[in-house]
Amino acid sequence: MTCTIARVPGTYDTFGEPSAAAAVASGVPCYWWSDLSSRTSNSNVPGIVATETEHLLFAPGTDVQQGDQITTVSDHLGNVVFAATDYRVVEHVTIQRNHLDCTIRYGEVVGGRT
Repeated sequence: MTCTIARVPGTYDTFGEPSAAAAVASGVPCYWWSDLSSRTSNSNVPGIVATETEHLLFAPGTDVQQGDQITTVSDHLGNVVFAATDYRVVEHVTIQRNHLDCTIRYGEVVGGRT
């Protein structure tokens, strides 16, 4: 799998809005997966709400930081897992002995879908 990492530069445009994120690296080797985080139910409403957590693994030394945007992820066959407005934001970067483990969340669009 490969991904593209973008970073918001911390500057603002003439209207006071944050500047657009700029690509830091593309074609970065990674491994993406999601797992079920929790399940909750409410006695007043039928059904179960399940949430999932998404992760990305990187090689040690990869330039990835909390707040970076993962704008694309493609699998080993070149199929796009997510891209464009469906980007993710890095919440945490945990340094392990032989890799970086990043927890990611949906970006700006509610639910991550347009």
